[in-house]
Amino acid sequence: MSEALNLAEIFKAKSQQQAKIIEQEVESVTTQLNSFMTAKLKESETIIKQGMESLDTSNEQLLTTLAKHQTDMSTDLDTYMSNVQAHTVKHLNLFAKDLEKTIEAYTQHIAELIEQREDRIAKVIKSEMKKWAIISGFIAFMVLMLGMIMGALIINKFSKPTYINQQIQPQIQQPIDYGKK
Repeated sequence: MSEALNLAEIFKAKSQQQAKIIEQEVESVTTQLNSFMTAKLKESETIIKQGMESLDTSNEQLLTTLAKHQTDMSTDLDTYMSNVQAHTVKHLNLFAKDLEKTIEAYTQHIAELIEQREDRIAKVIKSEMKKWAIISGFIAFMVLMLGMIMGALIINKFSKPTYINQQIQPQIQQPIDYGKK
């Protein structure tokens, strides 16, 4: 049981470690994104100020610059999300492999415990069966012997010899008178 607790503690420690690594990477990437977005927003602010200051700049040129700027921001945001997703998937896959190994070790440990208990139970049953087999065999033999003795006594007591010493007397048949009624 202590091995199961040890496995659970190892699993918990690995889980916490993976969570910290993911949190640090997300924090790092978020900080980079924040810096980039701040720089881009300042750039946007500068572009808008230039556009406001210099009314000579055509409206189309300003819209084109803003559209390019928006496209750059969208691309960078997509890249950021892809990186976060890739890091998260990578760490979750590692975590899943660790979890699978932990569960496999725990399952193997449980199987070993079950096998040990089954072996102990089988040994106890075998030792008990030997005792009971010897005792029951002896009792069956004793019952057989007692039955034979009782049968012999009963046969002796109730059976009497039959002697054929009687003289056979001939029977005389009387004639039948058909005239009498």
